[in-house]
Amino acid sequence: MLAAVLLILAGLVLLRGFLSKIPSVGSALEKFSIQLSAFDVVIGIIALVLGLLELLSLEGILLVLAGLVLSVTALATIPSVGAPLARLGRALAEFRVILGAIVLIVGVIDLLRIIFDFRI
Repeated sequence: MLAAVLLILAGLVLLRGFLSKIPSVGSALEKFSIQLSAFDVVIGIIALVLGLLELLSLEGILLVLAGLVLSVTALATIPSVGAPLARLGRALAEFRVILGAIVLIVGVIDLLRIIFDFRI
């Protein structure tokens, strides 16, 4: 359940600036994502760690990718491996909207599956 919630939070932060284009709910989601963006590095580090723990699942891979993009400033400070990780995060940032949409959709589906015990 933690992975699903973290996927949703990371997806909203990654989609900041794009959510306002969605009719009827976009402005509320945009305001929430702006408030969440103050914690983007924290969400990114937690997503990266949780994604590494669940690396053999789709959620784990998506959490690692979202974590790399969101925590690029913190990754740059790690000795000896920080610079390559920060470069990878900056390279993935070009696909921020696509990654954010995929992460958000998978997170919502995963949360619905957990709540309603869906079998997909």
